[in-house]
Amino acid sequence: MSIQPANISPSYKQKVAARFSKAAQTYDDYATFQEVVLNQLFAMVNVAQTDDVWLDLGTGTGRALSLFAGAETCPSLLAADLSHSMLQQAQGRMPEAHFICGDAEALPLKSQSLDGIFSSLALQWCLNQEVLFDELHRVLKQDGELVFATLLQDSMPELNQAWQQVDGCSHQNQYLSYDELLQICRKAGFQEVQAQQNTITSWFPCVRDVVDSLKKVGASLIKDGAAPISPGKWRNFETQYERYREAQGLPLSYRVAFIRLKKVNHG
Repeated sequence: MSIQPANISPSYKQKVAARFSKAAQTYDDYATFQEVVLNQLFAMVNVAQTDDVWLDLGTGTGRALSLFAGAETCPSLLAADLSHSMLQQAQGRMPEAHFICGDAEALPLKSQSLDGIFSSLALQWCLNQEVLFDELHRVLKQDGELVFATLLQDSMPELNQAWQQVDGCSHQNQYLSYDELLQICRKAGFQEVQAQQNTITSWFPCVRDVVDSLKKVGASLIKDGAAPISPGKWRNFETQYERYREAQGLPLSYRVAFIRLKKVNHG
């Protein structure tokens, strides 16, 4: 089906969309960590019947759509993303889904129109988590389910600490703690069905590969006025990051929440 446009808030959201659009062609080749999270999260999905309607929110190149299609019970599928280029990749993977280019904090969907929402590593890009979960609550039917994975506080400590040694600045996005996230979900009117947090570590042969694992999937820092990194500053960063090397290589660790919720009411 066609990709339907929707209003996207300016500046930050446009920059996020641009980063992911730039990475649309390279995403699948570099999304090793994302694949681990996706498979673990999808094991939490329970589709009741084939006429249910589920939204894959932040679908990217549509990897989750393939998992839904291969499941014993496949619902009717919608897929939304900020990036038009990502949606084009997803549409090529599963053309029978319905695609929406839009913002998770202002979905162009009717209230109580979805039986389920699935979202893997997309919700951390939203500006206001309270607005986000109120919006997801709005579009779900009563007893509808929200199954999502998102990054938590203390993700990528190696990256953060190496840059702190170089210039004392944070070069990564900030995330909620697990408890803060669950509190927001409950306030929006969700009840926890399953919830856990895990640390997942990826290993790389060199610092450039660490950075490419973020850049090539569109997950680099969105920051106004960021100056290019000079060769000298980059060499210093490489030296600092090399201090984390172990037998497996250079680590990049993520703290990830895996959560399955049910809509019960609006708190």
